[in-house]
Amino acid sequence: MKKISYGLRLYLFLSFLLDPIYFIYQLISVLRGKENPKRFWERWVTKQIKRPSGKLIWLHAASVGESLSLLPLIEKIIADNRKINILITSTTKTSAEILENISERQIIHRMAPHDTFFVSKRFLKYWKPDLAVRVESEIWPRILLELKKNKIPNFLLNARFSKKSILRIEKQAESASFLFSLFDRIHVQEKSTEETLTKVGVERQKIKVTGSLKDSREILPVNEDIIKQFQTVIGEQKIWLAACTHPGEDEIVLKAHKKIGGLLLIAPRHIERGKQIASLSRSMGFSTQLRSKAPNIRAETAVYVADTMGEMGIWYSLSRAAFIGGSLVDKGGHNPVEAMQFNTFILHGPHIYNSEEKYEKLQEIGLCFQVSGEKDIVQKILSVQGSNKKLGLKLNELIDTQTALKEALSAVNSALTHRL
Repeated sequence: MKKISYGLRLYLFLSFLLDPIYFIYQLISVLRGKENPKRFWERWVTKQIKRPSGKLIWLHAASVGESLSLLPLIEKIIADNRKINILITSTTKTSAEILENISERQIIHRMAPHDTFFVSKRFLKYWKPDLAVRVESEIWPRILLELKKNKIPNFLLNARFSKKSILRIEKQAESASFLFSLFDRIHVQEKSTEETLTKVGVERQKIKVTGSLKDSREILPVNEDIIKQFQTVIGEQKIWLAACTHPGEDEIVLKAHKKIGGLLLIAPRHIERGKQIASLSRSMGFSTQLRSKAPNIRAETAVYVADTMGEMGIWYSLSRAAFIGGSLVDKGGHNPVEAMQFNTFILHGPHIYNSEEKYEKLQEIGLCFQVSGEKDIVQKILSVQGSNKKLGLKLNELIDTQTALKEALSAVNSALTHRL
């Protein structure tokens, strides 16, 4: 085992003492509406649900995007072996609402346990997972150490890091090297992530570049009745979409819409920002609707704020072109695959390091355009809307969408076989 830095030693020591602090923090989250009070004690490992007999895989995802990326893998695991049980934990209230609706009897959803010594011990003792899998960049030092002590195979899938995370990893290389060494396998989305990990001393043989699990998801569902209602009311109006926007981007797309006209759909990355965006839109003189308050589109509406979950397929279906957020502000840009599935032209800002290789492929064939602000957005949207060009894309010919899923499934099956 690699050397533990003093900072990490301190954290692991504090993990013996943090339970009261986490308790207070969780109470505050409940009062702020960020935590479901009915599920409060799940984070402390309750015994309301009995651990099923047989093999159990523990999958952990922090929030909505990570949770959704696990769904294709879960489907494949269950299809291959109906006797496998799956425990999914997630951190956020919204992700919990999505995952708890899965009806498969083999799947249990619980809120993620706190990363303290006593809770981690209690969690592993009760659930006894045969394999632990977490996705993207969710690193919990205490429970990773407990998994290693209990000789439970432990994978990190779909790994990628923000610029801030990379800087922190490089700055705290000794701690990072120790923590990532606790994983038995690490699947990364892009070569840049592999380079970051090997640079701080993670063994190259543990790492595999597989692409993103999110790419293997089936095309997003579409409600045809909602599509028809929009098309009936809107008629010949042009529609464009601002998807997964972050603070600082909404005002830019709204200013651009002043010159574009027609109907703008805004689907913020975090739906709780819906009211704030609607207020901003109205202050700029737009007739504005908030989907959570008035779902049926009105003829006079110029800006429609889609502040609901699970309906992105509808908004991509309605739009010939979409600006994908997190790219005008430094969030790394969100994955363009969902837009590609609907043959939608894509606009993005300069910050696309999360999915840079995908964006570059789309740029090469003229289906994706970089914009720097309001003026560029206006020019590109009007150009695309006036074009007769049809995409007719075959996604799998542009991007390998299945490698990450195949590699993850192979790793899971191999780990379970060796645990027999």
